[in-house]
Amino acid sequence: MDDNGIESLFVPILAGPKDDEYGKNRTVTRPLFFDRVNEGFSITSTTPLFQLPIELLNDITTYLGADDLKSLALVDRDCRQLARSVQFSTVTLDYSFPKHSLIAALHEEAQERSVNNGCLPQPSIGACVRRLIVATEPRHLSEAHNVVERPDLVDLREASDRYFSVYTVQIASAIASALPNLEELSLQDRAVAPEHLLGAIPASPIRTLKLGKISLAVDDPISIPLVGTRWGVESLELEVIRDLCSPSSRCTANFCKSVLEATSKNLERLVWRGHFGDQQSFGRSISFPKLRTLSLSLISVSDDTVLSSFFPSGDTSTLRALSIDTRTERVRAFLPTIGQIKSLQSLHCHTFSIPKDPDVSFIASNPQLKFLALSPYTNEYLTTTLLPTLTNFTSLNSLSLIFGCSYIDLSALSYISKIRSLTQLWLSAGKQSGWAVDWEIDHDAILATLSPLQGLRRIAFTRDTYRSKDGVPPIEYYYEYRILPTEISPPGLSEAGLDVVWEAWHRNRMVDVAKRYFGTFKRLKWLLVGGYPMGVMDGEPVVESGSRDGCEGVLREWWGLDL
Repeated sequence: MDDNGIESLFVPILAGPKDDEYGKNRTVTRPLFFDRVNEGFSITSTTPLFQLPIELLNDITTYLGADDLKSLALVDRDCRQLARSVQFSTVTLDYSFPKHSLIAALHEEAQERSVNNGCLPQPSIGACVRRLIVATEPRHLSEAHNVVERPDLVDLREASDRYFSVYTVQIASAIASALPNLEELSLQDRAVAPEHLLGAIPASPIRTLKLGKISLAVDDPISIPLVGTRWGVESLELEVIRDLCSPSSRCTANFCKSVLEATSKNLERLVWRGHFGDQQSFGRSISFPKLRTLSLSLISVSDDTVLSSFFPSGDTSTLRALSIDTRTERVRAFLPTIGQIKSLQSLHCHTFSIPKDPDVSFIASNPQLKFLALSPYTNEYLTTTLLPTLTNFTSLNSLSLIFGCSYIDLSALSYISKIRSLTQLWLSAGKQSGWAVDWEIDHDAILATLSPLQGLRRIAFTRDTYRSKDGVPPIEYYYEYRILPTEISPPGLSEAGLDVVWEAWHRNRMVDVAKRYFGTFKRLKWLLVGGYPMGVMDGEPVVESGSRDGCEGVLREWWGLDL
């Protein structure tokens, strides 16, 4: 294996935006029922805990902390396995020393199962694992190989040998033979994926597979057994990239096709992210009879076999939610040919640039939609073409629009006010990235024009900006410069102190704005304005975060952008 394959793992991955913490919860995987993890062994424990119905043990262990579980594991064999069911329900392999020991133990279990027809002489760790995440931490990689600064050639060769010849071999062995109850596998290491690791996937019982930016040295199809049933994967997140250091890696089409073909019969959810210049083709159509949720982002296609597979002719599609990137001409040309998908309830069309003369026929063909998100479009297109069409969408509950210029035309607001079925509305305009924000929102116009929408329960405004005082500073710099009005600017404060005062002033200013919205829309329960999420209690706004928050995660979830 080329040493370049490991170098990327020494590079820290940039964290997400710090102003997007609102509503985020850590994913907790509930442990399996004890009879599953105990694999048929008789219960011999005299602990009173095991006198309870076995179905209640899960609920009890939920309230045990890490120290409690360690103590429980010391009591006897059954208590140890019960503690393990919680401790190892989710396993993240981050290359730390404890995880090296764990994967070595799982590798031993796999070898023992392979010579004993899948059985073990005692309860195992592997039976407890429901979710396996392979995500190497650069600091652990550096610690394991005593790399203080940037790794040199010797460091890379040592790390490469250990990672590809030992570590991933043990992981592959565990995936294939040691984890009988594995439901989700997530491969997040941004290195060249070794064949033995990818080849272990078909032998596992997983239902959810996440392949996140793994790179391919060669675009070979994944090895699929010729006998036996097809994969049972029901949810697939697929993002693979070419290994830029390998002259043999020109695309990922063969690999992607083989994975999609292997999962096609059972697949219900697909999130597929592509990369610039990576042309995809199936060669011939593939049937996805159970597909309900589809997200295609940055997928470039060389022919129509990919699109025709996901959107078969005739009234046979079962799609309920669709997110599609309309960046390429081939996708834009194909969409109008689809017509109505009767089962479709949620549609998100997105692109990086404002399309010229976009075709509205696909959207118009689906008046049954409940969720619609579009970005970005010009005021002219929205007011002359799209929004007049949406006034006939009597089932539309959720709408998200991004206006490509720095203002929202009054006529656009007027059309939106006629969609009386709306229960949530998300509006944005102007620049959608960077610190400069140029949409000077007109709350007076919005409140006056949208007041007929009395069914609204959520309203979100993003990338909205304001004036501190006339012309100073320009609106683009409102959040960057944080200039206080002269009459409330305390003398003698440091820059940090002035920032604190400005944030409090801005927050109070947004609370005053929120009072108007909660007063106008009687059913409104949640509002995002000026970067502050707010609820309502006894008719008064309640700020729900300690600082400004982009709320991107919950917005994308609530408005159906993340599938």
